[in-house]
Amino acid sequence: MKKATRQQSKDHNTRLVLKTIYDVGEISRADVARATHLTRPTVSSIVADLMAQQFVFETGQGPSAGGKRPTLLSVAPDNHHLMAADLGSQAFRGAILNLRGDIRQQLILPVEASNGEAALQLVYELLEVLTAVSPTPLLGIGIGAPGLVDAATGTIRHAVNLDWRDLPLADLLAARCESPIYLANDSHMAALAEYTFGAAHDSHHLIVIKIGRGVGAGLVLHGQPFYGDGMSAGEIGHVVVDDGPNGRLCTCGNTGCLETVASAAAMLRQAQAATGRPHLTWAELTAAYRAGDTAVTVSVNHAAHTLGRVIAGLIGSLNVRHIVLAGSVVDLGAAYQQAVADAARQHVMPALAADTEINFSTLGSDLVILGCSAMILHEELGIIS
Repeated sequence: MKKATRQQSKDHNTRLVLKTIYDVGEISRADVARATHLTRPTVSSIVADLMAQQFVFETGQGPSAGGKRPTLLSVAPDNHHLMAADLGSQAFRGAILNLRGDIRQQLILPVEASNGEAALQLVYELLEVLTAVSPTPLLGIGIGAPGLVDAATGTIRHAVNLDWRDLPLADLLAARCESPIYLANDSHMAALAEYTFGAAHDSHHLIVIKIGRGVGAGLVLHGQPFYGDGMSAGEIGHVVVDDGPNGRLCTCGNTGCLETVASAAAMLRQAQAATGRPHLTWAELTAAYRAGDTAVTVSVNHAAHTLGRVIAGLIGSLNVRHIVLAGSVVDLGAAYQQAVADAARQHVMPALAADTEINFSTLGSDLVILGCSAMILHEELGIIS
């Protein structure tokens, strides 16, 4: 093992001190030293540097423990900002966030039928507008994109719904932006958000299944995002579930993929055919499903049952107890959630099914945005682990 250099040790200690202050909220220098096992002079020197960079400020004095009242420290949330973008739905969503993940500015650009170069131009527009309104220089830019994403090289290998193949998105954005660029699959970012901010954050393992324009899964195993050997773990949307004569051609080139049955777009298409209403909207579909409209219920429950069968495979292979459903399907309510859970439990060993929870995400439409912000905070400051 190589011995750490003085600069490496200093960087490690700085991240440790900043994370401690970030996690606790308000803390004295002495308590930081006790929590980190660093010397008080070392902590004082690091805090002075962090205050000079405006990451940390003094909030006042805490209660006395018998002597002089301690001066408390806190992270300054709005002296630095982040940009995050979600490219995985019917609209491109972007936001400026502070260091606590609070959204300060937001922009939504409809994608509609845009793909290829037109979709790329929308990404440029999204980032340019948000950069212009950011109140401070950006600490970093995080992008959650659909499809096969190589996070190490910043390349979108294949996003079928956007017609992007081998797109070096991180390099293209770096040529336009001064901030560091981080690119990852949108479902992976959804999983990171759930792990960091969601109701199941106390679990070391979880799976998030994001259903909207497509279907994808993000995995957190042992507290870390799991990307797989080819950086594409969780691409369940292109697992074939209907190989019969009625299987629908998928945009990936296969027939009968899960995405052609269980995505929000597929459910809407099936409900339009079943009801004879070709202009039925997603809002109308969800209202009809909640009201028990038979034609819509049959279509949606078929999608839920198919998704549940795929989830059963994930439960059987990974034995992850916390599974979260996210995206447009949250609008369908408890009946859809129960239909998915029932189907999953019917297709896996009962003992495993009994230990598994399948719930909706509580983070809303900002799920991927929050995951991207957590990624930046981890990479740039080390305050999210």
